[in-house]
Amino acid sequence: MKRLLLTSLVLATSLSARAETVTRAKPSTASVAAAADRTEWFHKARFGMFIHWGLYAIPAGGEWHMNKKKMPIDEYKKFAGQFNPTRFNADEWASLAHDAGMKYMVLTAKHHDGFAMFQSKASDYNIADATPFKRDPLKELSLACPKHDVKLGTYYSILADWGHPGGGSGGQKWDKAQEGDFDDYLDKVAVPQVRELLTNYGPIGVMWLDNDGTARATAAQVARIGEALKLQPQTLVSPRLLGYPGDFETAEGHIPILPPQKDWELCTRTNGSWGYVATPARPLKSLLHELIEAWGKGGNVLLNVGPDRTGIIPADSAVRLREIGAWLKVNGEAVYGSTRGPFDYLPWGWTTRKGDMLYLFVLDWPKDGTLKVPMSTPVERAWLLADTRQTIPAEATASATVFKLPPVAPDANASVIAVKLKGDVPRTRSLIFNKPVTASENQRNAGTVVNGGAGGDWRIKSATGTIEVDMGQAQTFSVLRLTIPYTEATKLLLEVKDGETWKPVWSEENPKGTTFVKTFPPVTGQLVRISVASLKPELRIGLFELFPPL
Repeated sequence: MKRLLLTSLVLATSLSARAETVTRAKPSTASVAAAADRTEWFHKARFGMFIHWGLYAIPAGGEWHMNKKKMPIDEYKKFAGQFNPTRFNADEWASLAHDAGMKYMVLTAKHHDGFAMFQSKASDYNIADATPFKRDPLKELSLACPKHDVKLGTYYSILADWGHPGGGSGGQKWDKAQEGDFDDYLDKVAVPQVRELLTNYGPIGVMWLDNDGTARATAAQVARIGEALKLQPQTLVSPRLLGYPGDFETAEGHIPILPPQKDWELCTRTNGSWGYVATPARPLKSLLHELIEAWGKGGNVLLNVGPDRTGIIPADSAVRLREIGAWLKVNGEAVYGSTRGPFDYLPWGWTTRKGDMLYLFVLDWPKDGTLKVPMSTPVERAWLLADTRQTIPAEATASATVFKLPPVAPDANASVIAVKLKGDVPRTRSLIFNKPVTASENQRNAGTVVNGGAGGDWRIKSATGTIEVDMGQAQTFSVLRLTIPYTEATKLLLEVKDGETWKPVWSEENPKGTTFVKTFPPVTGQLVRISVASLKPELRIGLFELFPPL
């Protein structure tokens, strides 16, 4: 994976807006329907296993070890002679994915280090030819995955290869042996290996192409890669071959504030690393809440594990995956095949939709047993997925539907309520959406904070900043949604103007995190402002929204 944390979704269309971008004609109705059919399984799957495994498991320093240490190719290649993962068992990996509730698996067939984790005629720098192991783990996984109802996918670093001459047209060279002709590398290594992956391992669900953030390719080079991808037209392709249209969008290690309209995927890590490092798995609650947010925003989740040098997925990572799988056995109805929920600002959790069903993921169980949902849609019946026999009473009020919950949550981490509706649930828009904004500085793009996140963040060089919004008339509100990307905030303050005086509504000192959904007693006013103070200059506000009382 890329070492830097992406600050927004990796959008293939925006990243590839260059002269050499491959152009496409406007798709016909038939082609749109065919594309939807190709992605149907992906949309239904919702959950997959990412596996970062390679020579970098030996030094246990992560998948960028070769780059970080600036190791010459010949020195790094010595790891191949030590790589003998005899404890690798394809059936156990596929079985673990199944137990975790995962529907697909993506193995790093070749990462940026250039070492192939499959047998290749294009280069003997591969696990079957260059190591004492002498086996092809990808072949074994291709046979094991169907037995466990898991679709196989492959990751391939197409425009970055630190282990072959000419591999990668970017600036990541530190060894003379890496110098060479990129076209020659494409024709002799990369394109032939993509063809091998799409020829020798049965149906490939996803070809997760990647680069290291420095590589670029011309339209002609991209076209040659594209021809190889035609070997399996049903294979979905990630958006990271710049200039080639991807089938879904990716978010690496972060969840976008506002998700895209098309299919998208969060790729995140079980223990905070991609390649193997000896760090413990994250707590179940932390992982599960991250997954639920992505599902609530209509995304898939590709959750990574990093096997060690012996071929074993760390025991605590395996435990965590099975815990998630146990949770999905109870609540998976609300995840698989679901779409984005109608609310992104609920203080207690997230929602998904599926037909006439609305699913409420309650992460913070209300102490008074009262759960408020800002909708007026009639409810036919509501129940806990953990106990389908128990009906949850629902009562409509002037501003919300109120569900009366049992005093104790059925799950300490996240419980799901299924709601059968008698109609649609319109998406609630912020009261300050596209309203006039006055900024303490950089007025030019200050409006981006109230227009739903379009256009990027409002950025200033100062350590303090204020955004004031005129709602045009007095409005009553009691929910704040705020994002401050990459800002080390020391204080947040929301105020409303009362006559000539600004009165505080909500504040927080040294807040943790970058996204906040806060509730407070209803307040009425026309002019509101948010103030942010931070430790360092380069302050940002990504989104500022206010909603009616629940």
